[in-house]
Amino acid sequence: MDIQESAACLLLRSPHLSVSHILHLLDISDSEFRKFLTSNAQIANLVDKRRTGELKPYISQPKECKVCAEWFMPYASARHCSDECLKTSLIQET
Repeated sequence: MDIQESAACLLLRSPHLSVSHILHLLDISDSEFRKFLTSNAQIANLVDKRRTGELKPYISQPKECKVCAEWFMPYASARHCSDECLKTSLIQET
């Protein structure tokens, strides 16, 4: 899988982005995207889920910061509420 296919997989997971917007972001043509659909089962599966409405947005759950114990809404797999807490965590680990 090349980098454009990987990026397409990631972007297709967001129900907030239209397929045409994704093609524009990746700067690929319809024919290139159709090749992805035939050669990549993961992309084809994501497009089918989008078409049937099965693709649901990910809903974040609040997490407790490992350093200051404040609750925050994490981005990706963040374990700390701020850069300062991350730095403190790195200092404590050494």
